[in-house]
Amino acid sequence: MRKRLPAKQATDIGYLSKFMSGLHWDQEKLREIQSVYDNLTLLGQLLCAGTDITVMRTDFNNLAGVLLDQLARELRKKAVLSLRSNARVAIDILIRNLFERTADIGFLATDADIRDYAEAYERDPSAARDTARLASLKARFGEYVRKYSVYHNIILLAPDGKVLVQLDGDGTGRISQDPLVEASLTTNQQYVETFRETDLLPGEASPLIYSYRVMSEDGSRPVGVLCLCFRFQDECLRIFRNLVSEDDWTVVTILDEEGRIIASSDIYQFPVGARVERAVGDECSIVRFAGREYLATTQQTQGYQGYMGPGWTGHALAPLNHAFDMALAHELEQVPESLLEGVLETATLFSAELRDIPVRAASIQRELNRAVWNGNVWLSRDNYALNASFAKVLLWEIGSTGVKTRNVFSQSTTNLYETVVSSVLYDCSSMAALAMDIMDRNLYERANDCRWWALTSAFGEVLSKGTPADGRERLADTLKGINGLYTVYSNLIIFDSAAKIVAVSNPAYNDLVGQTLQADWVRTTLGLPDTQSYCVSAFEPSHLYGNRHTYVYAAAIREKGPSVGGVAIVFDSTPQFSAMLQDALPRSENGAIVEGAFAIFAERDGRVIASTDENLVPGMKLDIGREFFSLEQGEGRANIIEYRGRYYAVGSRMSSGYREYKSEIDSYRNEVVALVFVPLSQRVILPEERHSLRSMAKDSYSIRRAEGEKTVEIATFYIGSGWYGIRSDCVIEAIDSQLVTPIPGMPAWVKGCILYQDQAITIFDLSGFLQGACPPSKAGQIVVVKVPEQRASFGILVDELGDIPEIASSRIEPVPEMMFGGGSLTESLVKPHAEDVEKRILIILSAENIRRRLSSLNLAGDALPERVLVGELEVRSR
Repeated sequence: MRKRLPAKQATDIGYLSKFMSGLHWDQEKLREIQSVYDNLTLLGQLLCAGTDITVMRTDFNNLAGVLLDQLARELRKKAVLSLRSNARVAIDILIRNLFERTADIGFLATDADIRDYAEAYERDPSAARDTARLASLKARFGEYVRKYSVYHNIILLAPDGKVLVQLDGDGTGRISQDPLVEASLTTNQQYVETFRETDLLPGEASPLIYSYRVMSEDGSRPVGVLCLCFRFQDECLRIFRNLVSEDDWTVVTILDEEGRIIASSDIYQFPVGARVERAVGDECSIVRFAGREYLATTQQTQGYQGYMGPGWTGHALAPLNHAFDMALAHELEQVPESLLEGVLETATLFSAELRDIPVRAASIQRELNRAVWNGNVWLSRDNYALNASFAKVLLWEIGSTGVKTRNVFSQSTTNLYETVVSSVLYDCSSMAALAMDIMDRNLYERANDCRWWALTSAFGEVLSKGTPADGRERLADTLKGINGLYTVYSNLIIFDSAAKIVAVSNPAYNDLVGQTLQADWVRTTLGLPDTQSYCVSAFEPSHLYGNRHTYVYAAAIREKGPSVGGVAIVFDSTPQFSAMLQDALPRSENGAIVEGAFAIFAERDGRVIASTDENLVPGMKLDIGREFFSLEQGEGRANIIEYRGRYYAVGSRMSSGYREYKSEIDSYRNEVVALVFVPLSQRVILPEERHSLRSMAKDSYSIRRAEGEKTVEIATFYIGSGWYGIRSDCVIEAIDSQLVTPIPGMPAWVKGCILYQDQAITIFDLSGFLQGACPPSKAGQIVVVKVPEQRASFGILVDELGDIPEIASSRIEPVPEMMFGGGSLTESLVKPHAEDVEKRILIILSAENIRRRLSSLNLAGDALPERVLVGELEVRSR
């Protein structure tokens, strides 16, 4: 027996993460960096050169914990989603099938041939020995099972339990003591459902039987009991095969109301008859069975049209050491890189906590960069600092660690986001498969119904006599009775060999009686070769359905061989397809349909059959990639697309049929695709917005010394897209951007002032001077600058801090004052080095020129942007 562990372990991420192979890369990389932080923190504390990174180390450890926790939770969420989906789909598909069986028994029990045989036995028990009559009824049973292949046996009993006719096996004359006989004779319901061992089917373990009484022609008394024996194990295996692949570790089972396994996808791990503890109401639980731990969930059926089944549940499990294998983001392998990057930038799926991770990672790197930057500034000012060379090496290593930190967090955050997105793709794919399975199974029943009803004895008799008035009434009454039991049809129609309509079930269409059908499918129906053949119209508008799109299923009516007409059943496609698609819409954890999600049935050419989106009507062409339609039978596809100005996850599945329907032995072919759409964003990212989550920061913290040459240290930074610098001896330090107090009456480039070391200093935004017409600086940092030989200092808003390289004096080219009319902020330019990967010019600004230029400007601030003037120098320097 399965033993359930304490409930807390089912959500204990620390315990579950031990089994998540998808975490190993992230754990290893974060551990490596954590070890570096530990060493650098100790060395930094010993050196005291602005290199104490204790706070950043703590921040890193905290964020690493958050990242791994979130990634583990998403992996768990996806694994649980898969298990819950498998369990729910298994039980819901089964219950839908059993609902159809409850209608079958009620209708077949009214069959005239079956009733006549039972009444004949009631009048004269010796009639049961009439071999010709017995063979005729067994042949009729055989015709029924050939069409409704979900059954393997049909049994007719007398009211005393005596077996009168049995299709499979020779049980005729045996007396059954099973209580289902009495229950079928007296029930107030429309059927009796029995699932247990019975003397009707000796040797068969727990068969599923649907039974009901057969009434006399005048309806005054029961004359027999009819039993339909369902292929329960065969049906469950078909369901399981659609859910679990051969290399999948998941086991799907069906449990009875006492928690016993009555069907299993793997009888060696979970044998039929084993009793397990259900976990209804739990998201999942960790359980032990036969000495092994499993992640498990139990799901109750949603029911179908009020039918909730025998009280069974779906139960899915996966060995804990393999439960998270499928949680890896394999669904994204076919997604174009550009689309995935756009989704990761704009997706609305991510919680505030998930979105905060890259922000916090960037903050850690920014803090480290500033520590390195300020440490180098400090060293460049203190020519007599002890261990200066070692300090520089340590600073470079800290800077390099900051880059590695950002890159690891970037990759790990991408892994996390991809897991979230892949869960949605998986859900879309699963729901598309569910929708297609529901449709195939439903239309299988329609193909069966038309063929079986065409064999109704009264239909052939009346049509062969030329359909007199009383015969037409008889046909109409029979059709109404059938339509009352099978409400999935809008109308049932009988037409004669001249294609003239002689009877309808729906009084709203009485005006059709006497009209001649002109559609191609009518002639095809009248020419069908045998009782197994049927015909289906194209999905198109039909006057038989108020000029709306639908399918019409038809079969030939025969009288002793030749066709004398046909029966056409008009599928009520609008509400029926809508209900199928609604049941396949993805749902959130609280059970609500995911906002903005919709589902579609479409033909291979993209024409819509049905949709839950009111803007996509039948006949409309769905304008998305052909990849979702160019599929083999039963094949699926999942991808991300741009649609209606948003990113959508889309899953599709091509029809594969059900049992013999659309199989190799069935000539009917109708290629239908089910698609499920889930929005991932509110908009599509613009090209200029791409930067992004996947981008890797470059490690530029390498020691580049000009051996044997005089060098100058330049403290560099970025403003907009430009790379600028100031001589290190003119820089005090970089500080984090903070609330700047505006100064009334100042121009836009004067942002205000801050209190720095008990002194108010002015903060300037140079982006307008250096970059021309561009947005204001993002103000990631403030560089505090001092003017040589003066006590004055001021702050410059910069977007990012750069390196503080030692540059050979020979590479520095002064900028002539005359080029800028004496008002230049630029002091000199640094030519790109031959070894530099990125050939960019470093523009060195003059602290004195900045002070002089800004102090001389009027409030209009209309000076010519420096970038325009520097452009000529850039060209010349090449």
